[in-house]
Amino acid sequence: MIEPNDEQRQQPIRTLGEETLDDEVLTGVREPALIELKSGKPSLSVRATNRLLRRQDLARFLARAQVIEAVVATVTLPKDEERKILLSWLKPRGVTNESSLERWLQDSGWTFEDLVAVATLQERLKRYAHWRFAKDVEVRFLDRKQDLDQVTYSLLRVSDQALAEELYFRLREGEASFDQLALSYTEGTERRTRGLIGPIAVSSAHEELSSRLRIGNPSQLWPPFQIGQQWLVVRLEERFPAQLDDETRMKMELDLFGVWLDSQISMLLAGESLLPPPAPPTPL
Repeated sequence: MIEPNDEQRQQPIRTLGEETLDDEVLTGVREPALIELKSGKPSLSVRATNRLLRRQDLARFLARAQVIEAVVATVTLPKDEERKILLSWLKPRGVTNESSLERWLQDSGWTFEDLVAVATLQERLKRYAHWRFAKDVEVRFLDRKQDLDQVTYSLLRVSDQALAEELYFRLREGEASFDQLALSYTEGTERRTRGLIGPIAVSSAHEELSSRLRIGNPSQLWPPFQIGQQWLVVRLEERFPAQLDDETRMKMELDLFGVWLDSQISMLLAGESLLPPPAPPTPL
């Protein structure tokens, strides 16, 4: 156990609401508030903000925002597309004309540039990810295909191992159907679907289960195996191989972008300086 030393024991414990710091006590000068929580109204000093980042474990969120801000700054959308995105974003918020837009910006404390940045953020990220990582999608897809495949399977969950063994033998010998046994014995929410699960991605299942579903063949029945406090009996019903369609391509591009983003965040949190992100041609 780590114990404080004598000097640390003598230091008073300050709460988050107490803004006075040791150097302020010594100099009599209060550190100015520079950080704005509401636009135009600074409320936090730089030192207080740094303290909150440490104590509330917010550094990673700020680092992520820093990298994303640098990325989206490199992406220019065609003006007509940007306008359509803005109108679509504003409509459900009740902003339909110039006067309501001015009121909304004033109430929100945003500039028009803030609005454009927020409303178009996701589209800019998608386009950047496509420009940067589209060439790597096929390799990523092949690496993850087993996890992207979808399956349907039948499931029984019981707490008693002996009961699980009995149900397994009854299924194997054709003495009962899965839906009958699920209605009578299973202890999970799969009772509502008579034991049938899916279609779901293989990767969304528990590792003990997904490791079987990845390699199994339709109609394959596994002997009981344990996950936590329960025993499972599982039969693979059907497999739906993943296809590299437009939706999956976009997902792979965003996955690759996420891997790159995490590497940049880790560098920032380690105190390293980042190079500017590669910039695509404009507009995208």
